[in-house]
Amino acid sequence: MRRSDLKTAKLVPIRHNPALLKKVLIDEPVSCVKHLSHAVFRPGDTAVEHSHDDAFEVFYCVKGDLVFKVKGEEVLLKEGSCLVVEPGETHSIETVVSETELLFMLVQR
Repeated sequence: MRRSDLKTAKLVPIRHNPALLKKVLIDEPVSCVKHLSHAVFRPGDTAVEHSHDDAFEVFYCVKGDLVFKVKGEEVLLKEGSCLVVEPGETHSIETVVSETELLFMLVQR
């Protein structure tokens, strides 16, 4: 068994914008899950366009709303909604409309 908690989770930079931080809830692979993280984004924050050739990235919006760009298309993610980015799809965080909490995980192909 492994347990994690937001209060004690390790705080690390987000690879695509090291000025932003995330709390890593699961940092060792669990079957096909590479990591599960939690991050808070504020208006003005962005994450550069990137892709993952070997993994899906799943985003769940706990609170707030922000705009992703996936393969050039803008996608609004609001509280309670989920976005799955397929392997190889370019994606970025373009606009943070209001302070937003995201849970996200990288899932191996």
